[in-house]
Amino acid sequence: MKSTRQIQRVYYLILSLFWFAVGLPMSLSVLLAQARGLNLFEVSLLLGVYSLTIVLLEVPTGGLADAIGRKKITVMAYACSLLGSIVFLHTFSFPVALAAFVLNGIARALSSGALDAWFVDSLHAIDPQVDLQPALAKAGTFTLLALGTGALLGSAMPGLFAALPPDGTAVLTPLSTPLTLAICVQAALLILTLSLVKEARPAGDAAGWKAGLRQVPDIVRTGVTLSRRNPVLLRLLGASFVSGLALISLEALWQPHFAGLLGGAQNSLLLGLVMGGNFLAGMVGNQLATPLSRWLRERYGLVCAIFQGLRGILLIVLASQMQALPATLAFWLVYLTMAVVNSPHATLLNREIPAQQRSAMLSIESFVAYLGSIIGSTVLGYVAEQLSIPAAWTIGGIVLVVSLGLYVQIDVKQRHLLVQPVRDAV
Repeated sequence: MKSTRQIQRVYYLILSLFWFAVGLPMSLSVLLAQARGLNLFEVSLLLGVYSLTIVLLEVPTGGLADAIGRKKITVMAYACSLLGSIVFLHTFSFPVALAAFVLNGIARALSSGALDAWFVDSLHAIDPQVDLQPALAKAGTFTLLALGTGALLGSAMPGLFAALPPDGTAVLTPLSTPLTLAICVQAALLILTLSLVKEARPAGDAAGWKAGLRQVPDIVRTGVTLSRRNPVLLRLLGASFVSGLALISLEALWQPHFAGLLGGAQNSLLLGLVMGGNFLAGMVGNQLATPLSRWLRERYGLVCAIFQGLRGILLIVLASQMQALPATLAFWLVYLTMAVVNSPHATLLNREIPAQQRSAMLSIESFVAYLGSIIGSTVLGYVAEQLSIPAAWTIGGIVLVVSLGLYVQIDVKQRHLLVQPVRDAV
């Protein structure tokens, strides 16, 4: 049997490789699509199809992971992601790009919750009383470090390979070099996942897969019922919805906003530094989450409430900044406070989930967050178009501040549960 340290090493390695591959083309993927003949409207349609694919498949694939095994679904996800990247590398038309984004949506839906559920259950199998919060915070740090490293390296690669054919004229061009490296990393990730992730489940023959597929509706139905009947889960899902709504307003709107503050989109290095600072701020937030949680005696609901509120206030502050430096500092602090919330929120969520429904429930949470993202991108995107980006961010900030009440209710409920046995004993 592996130790908790060995389980963590495997999990952090796979997480890091996955997000490093995601980060490599992150800063340049839209530019690559435009160089291949797509316009911004077509790119927006692709992103919409990507999100819709995730929303449609998120919960059923989580149930499938619980039925047939988390490793199998994770391997399928990474294979789809690899295939999607290869297709996108060869994109010179909208239909081919659409196929790539559908494959990436399938990969995201498959991967959501599967490896995380394997990690949590593997730790619980060794130590049922293990404190998940520090381990999940460290996972968040590795994720952000990998994303930041990948994004910075990917941004530098076109300059290092400037002698390649001009963009739009060949498959391998300066702008496509980050995606090419990402494909190599994804291939290595697939091999490492097959060899390093161990799961005590029977081999998947055809009958096993069919039986697993038949179990999916019941698993999903059980997960939805559990969500409705468990008030803590219901409030956590509400907070995830709000967080998804606010986050998409940042991710969709920060580039045009900061391009205006920094003097134009041609200052790509400055935009890269702003984005890189987000990942660093997120790493700091993940590191702060553990001592703050201990200082507040593991009242994770209270930690989330405080920093969800601060995140909303800082988003409103960001909306009011018209100078680059204070806007950048506020932007980074928004991501720092978001990172502080993530691991206490995940700890609360995993406490409420039975092991046999863990993948399905984590997928339901991801589904709710993506639903918030779709609504946020539609509503706040319309507000930004009709009024301004700061107006959209102000609305998002207000919603975040209001949502801290969900975490306060969780904290009050859990404090009551802790105090009640003492009263009964007296």
